[in-house]
Amino acid sequence: NDGLDKEIRTHIEGDFSIKRTRTNLRIAVDNIQNYTYFAQAYNITSSFGRTGNTVSVNQSSENISLLTAQLSQDFTLGPLNWENQITYQKSTNSNILPVPDVNIYSNLYLRFMVSHVLKVDLGGDVRYFTKYYAPDYSPALGQYCVQNSNNKTEVGNCPIVNVYANMHLKHTRFFVMMSHVTGGSDYFFTPHYPLNGRVFRFGVSWNFFN
Repeated sequence: NDGLDKEIRTHIEGDFSIKRTRTNLRIAVDNIQNYTYFAQAYNITSSFGRTGNTVSVNQSSENISLLTAQLSQDFTLGPLNWENQITYQKSTNSNILPVPDVNIYSNLYLRFMVSHVLKVDLGGDVRYFTKYYAPDYSPALGQYCVQNSNNKTEVGNCPIVNVYANMHLKHTRFFVMMSHVTGGSDYFFTPHYPLNGRVFRFGVSWNFFN
């Protein structure tokens, strides 16, 4: 598009690790000049349909900065393992570059051997992020777009919990999982697209060697 200027991104990152305590701290700053993005606007009817749906290509004339601070901390006590990651982000213009302020992932599981041949992980994980105006999905483009209407919708502030069992026997791995155990239809990652409810999943991976 001849009407758009070249987008320029600058990324600076620092990483600090302590292997003995299994601690990692990452701090990054991104600066974006001429940020180019899709924006979508529409009206929601009483039957939850969409009218007046428009998608435009926009470009910001200001410099936008994104600060990311991420702390990872893992613990092990015998068979008990606990993996944690917390991320803080701040955008200088959340209207066109929206991010959740806080994003948390935690994974707690027991790891043990059965008859010295079968390795088993039994546990659960949780994902959580604070409310924000997440990018909306445009089915016509197959792209995510910034919400650009008067009926902007926030998502987040709802923990997503999975429980699982992973097993590893020689060259074979298999798992069972109950995802989104809290269920409910009011959980969203994307506006107006609810997550699946409670779902039972299983799978097998078999590695072949010569």
